[in-house]
Amino acid sequence: MGYTLKNIKSSPFEGLDYSYITSDFGNRTFYNDVTKKYDSNFHNGIDMTSGTNIVAAATGKVTGIRNNINGYTTTYGSGNHVILYHGNNIYTVYYHMKYGSIKVKAGDIVKKGELLGVKGATGYATGPHLHFGVEVNNQWVDPKDYLLGKKIIPNYGDIINTEITNTNDIKYIVKRGDTLSAIASLYNTTYQELAKYNNIENPNLIITGQVIYIPNFKTKNADNNITYIVKSGDTLWDIANKYNTTWQKIYKDNENVIGSNPNLIIPGQKLTIKR
Repeated sequence: MGYTLKNIKSSPFEGLDYSYITSDFGNRTFYNDVTKKYDSNFHNGIDMTSGTNIVAAATGKVTGIRNNINGYTTTYGSGNHVILYHGNNIYTVYYHMKYGSIKVKAGDIVKKGELLGVKGATGYATGPHLHFGVEVNNQWVDPKDYLLGKKIIPNYGDIINTEITNTNDIKYIVKRGDTLSAIASLYNTTYQELAKYNNIENPNLIITGQVIYIPNFKTKNADNNITYIVKSGDTLWDIANKYNTTWQKIYKDNENVIGSNPNLIIPGQKLTIKR
């Protein structure tokens, strides 16, 4: 049974402080109008139907995007989407946007309220809506507390220097001849982001033996592929959504690492995301 969520403080819809919710966070069973069958799954966000233009709920960095899905498909379940990183291991996701409507690109810093795209019905969606989700420390959480202001989505950049204590960070030990730019290129990031993350005042001055903290698990290899280190709570579906691919392709490319069961991935496994 749907309901209207009122008094939204950080809205993903332009100009609205409310939205009608057709599907809530958590386990659910629903009738699929496309397949004419009942489906059951864990819903890792909420489905919002009021509103048209989708905006950033808080300032964030675009870490994932897809803009080429037209219509219903279960292969790319999130459809056209944007994923924002806000710092402190918090992400927001915006799924099922209209084909060709996304206004941002990977790596962009978008401000709170900035236009991301338009509501649609792409991917695993039987009608126009926005699937809005919040991931904290690699776990999906009920996003309503964040929408209502009971919990805060940080604005990217405000607290990034405090993240150095994150135990998930990669620690890189500076070697003779290293530059911050060269280190950044190894880890799919920029020297500016590393300087800010490590509170380095002069990015041209790093010292042999210095520890540089890398705020993610993505590394480039010689083929410009991505090496992803599995974290607790990860699924192939979630990883695929972040890298604009399918879980089937990741499994095919990493079957020798994962084994015979694609539903069983283990923290610490290194998966290759082929570009």
